Amino acid sequence: MRQALKNKTLQDGLAVLLAALALGVRSLIDFLSTGQRTAWILSPWLFPMLIALAALPLSAALLRRGWRESGREADAAPAVSAPGRRRMAALVLLTAAYLALMGLIRFIPATVLYLAALIRLLGERRWARIAAVAVLTPLVLYALFALGLNVRLP
Repeated sequence: MRQALKNKTLQDGLAVLLAALALGVRSLIDFLSTGQRTAWILSPWLFPMLIALAALPLSAALLRRGWRESGREADAAPAVSAPGRRRMAALVLLTAAYLALMGLIRFIPATVLYLAALIRLLGERRWARIAAVAVLTPLVLYALFALGLNVRLP
């Protein structure tokens, strides 16, 4: 069992599973603890729950593949390089900052900042393209969900 847990695919599957469960539980807790009684389908907690549910089959596939790989041979996946670890840590910190900012400055400005930083982190260097995607994406999402479907956004 200890050798199986060294398998990178199995570790990824466990990470996705834990993230999906945490997101689903957080979504349920937030929905149940709100003072407003909104229909679940209209609540802003529906989409995090859908993402959590969509991540479950992905985690199952990763876990199954990792389990099979660990039974056949020792883990041959390369270790994550130092730049890769730094990028992962930056992504986690960036996402935590986004969640904190969303409570302070609301959905659109927090999402603009998050997307701009994320796109830059992923390697895009053209500021015009970064700005276009970072500004247009939350505006389109707001128009579709808040205005078109009358769904409250966080």
